[in-house]
Amino acid sequence: MRLFGIALLASAASLAAAAPSRDAGVARVQTAMEQLPLRFEANLGQWNPAVRYAAHAQQYSLLFTAAGPSLEFGGRRRVDIALDNANRAPEIEALGPVSGRTNYFVGSRERWRTGVPIYSRVRYRAVYPGIDVVYYGSGGHLEYDFLVEPGADPGLIRLRFQGADRAAVTPQGDLLVECAAGRLVQKRPFVYQQDPRAGRRRIQGRYVPLPDGAVGLRLDGYDRSQPLVIDPLLIYSSYFGGAAADQINAAKVTSQGLLYVVGRTLTSDLASSDTAYEAANTASGTSDLFIMVLDTTAAGNFSVQYLSYLGGTGDDTPASMVMDSTGNLYIAGTTNSIDFPMAGASVQTTGSSTTNNVFVAEFNPALTGADALIYSTYLGGSNQNYANGIAIDQVGLIYVIGTTTSTDLPVTDSAYSGVLSGAQDAFLCEIDPSSPSLVYSSYLGGSGTDSGEAIAVSPSGLTYFAITTDSTDFPLSIAPYRTALQGVEDAVIGIVDTTQSGSNSLVYDTYFGGSDLDEVRKLAFDANGRLLLTGFTLSPDFPVTQDAVQKTLAGNGDVFVSVVDPLRPEAFLVYSTYLGGSQGDVGYDVAGDAAGSIYVVGYTLSPDFPVTFDAPQPLWGQGIDIFVAKLKPGVSGTGGLQFSTYLGGLGLRVATCLTLGADGTLYVGGYSNLGLPSGGATPAIAANTNIYAGGYSDGFILALSDVAGQPLGSNRRVVRRMPRR
Repeated sequence: MRLFGIALLASAASLAAAAPSRDAGVARVQTAMEQLPLRFEANLGQWNPAVRYAAHAQQYSLLFTAAGPSLEFGGRRRVDIALDNANRAPEIEALGPVSGRTNYFVGSRERWRTGVPIYSRVRYRAVYPGIDVVYYGSGGHLEYDFLVEPGADPGLIRLRFQGADRAAVTPQGDLLVECAAGRLVQKRPFVYQQDPRAGRRRIQGRYVPLPDGAVGLRLDGYDRSQPLVIDPLLIYSSYFGGAAADQINAAKVTSQGLLYVVGRTLTSDLASSDTAYEAANTASGTSDLFIMVLDTTAAGNFSVQYLSYLGGTGDDTPASMVMDSTGNLYIAGTTNSIDFPMAGASVQTTGSSTTNNVFVAEFNPALTGADALIYSTYLGGSNQNYANGIAIDQVGLIYVIGTTTSTDLPVTDSAYSGVLSGAQDAFLCEIDPSSPSLVYSSYLGGSGTDSGEAIAVSPSGLTYFAITTDSTDFPLSIAPYRTALQGVEDAVIGIVDTTQSGSNSLVYDTYFGGSDLDEVRKLAFDANGRLLLTGFTLSPDFPVTQDAVQKTLAGNGDVFVSVVDPLRPEAFLVYSTYLGGSQGDVGYDVAGDAAGSIYVVGYTLSPDFPVTFDAPQPLWGQGIDIFVAKLKPGVSGTGGLQFSTYLGGLGLRVATCLTLGADGTLYVGGYSNLGLPSGGATPAIAANTNIYAGGYSDGFILALSDVAGQPLGSNRRVVRRMPRR
């Protein structure tokens, strides 16, 4: 049975997190380790005969001998990962042959080696009685799992880092190894058992420093008849796109592990499925939607189960997507195609090539060809119209929020407001896909500029909305939290009851913000039916609560994360915090779990964005980086930041969406114009899906797993990085 995996975090991020020095030697090690390959080559004479397999990158090599692996830096500094009192001659076996070969043409002809086989793993059998160890690479990490047979004693395992100055266990339970090349952080072992009835159960495991300098491993009680497993943190990362601009805009995951993704592409480079609604982009040089389904289960290994294009001959861009319990996708976006495909009882059947219209579509990837498009309609007036959010209720009615400059937007007699109040208003519509008539449609705004950003529908049927406004006269209900615009722009948070008419349909709304510029990006419900909000703020007095992770503005625009309860105006503000560093930070999506934690993603330019000790990338990549964070309301200060990490490097990377799986896996989508950390899975579709395709941007999906079946963020410590000089 598998006991546990231990990841030697040999990435640039890990070294940088542990090393206070920024000297050239450490920088060289960081660069080398950041490029650690995921492949192991057989020794056909290109190395010392004692070496059986090796992996190498730039000035760094990983050599496998009978004694175990060795890390070599520039051929001069070496750290051996040894197992005390272990089998001196274990059987060493390469696993997972990889297509392709390596050739060496170095020195004289007799030293040349061609056709060197490559493997994904190396296994040492019976290093201790009944215990094997498997080494493998994942992104910039060397990882290894101990496989313990029933009855074997994991207490025999003794790690020794020969060539290191010292090995110590940190207060957080990680193993810190100091050597001449820098500091290596080996994360605390995370262990769980899969109970056939109760699901995953965490097993406590820890490093134990021994008097002779070795390090042991101790586990609390576990069922020896059941296996013990560890998952790596970053389990999947892949690009999807072609030679032009592509991005992923929305993602949802089912309880069965199917991940539904909606994005935008300017090419036909993605390989469509045989059952696709549309096999290629409708017109070269214009953008279409792509709809993709990935199987994230162990058996599926993130293979692409379905991929189809959807659009007309103009530009079509999805903004938001939701999914019902039967697997139907509801997508809202913006189009200037005059031939966007229509289906069902459309509210409007014609579009314009000179202005932008909203499109709303219901799509089922389980159906074949044209049957997949169940419903589609245009929505808008004769000027500019944009969709930003979509929601569905329990009976399949569709709700859309967006922005319009049209004076002739179709509105219903029950509208709160039937006329455009300023140069640009938000709008909110309710659609019954079985009827060509709108159920409810209204402008929402004041005399300034208003943008409808996000929408959600509660089980009771109330419609919650978030708008960004600079209107000083936005119409307000009774007892708002803020009665006036506080700064340059504020959010407006409110509730509409679409079963009511006129002023009665606006149940509640309020300004929400500080004395400068505040923009809301997304809202969602928490486990208690309250609203989660995120966006960004430049206000030094944005409303925060006593349990905030960060009570003051840190830089040139911070993320805000807030929980509000519009149904209780007297206790509207439940939780609110800044989150950011000394430069610009923007939150794009937010979600909550059943335990009350909040997940937020977006991008950061800050070299000192707050990260936790176990971040897979704790150091800023010197570009526009993704951030992924998990917060716990009720815990003030850095203790409330359960998990936070950068993901990125030089260039542009933006996380636009997230979705939380039933097993706690967090899926993040967005776009990038350069690389991302690699995960342990590779999609089974086209060979180029896990590499950057060379356009202005590619869409990406990455998955951050639960650590040993526990939510991200157990026993975390926040590290505030100082800016680089």
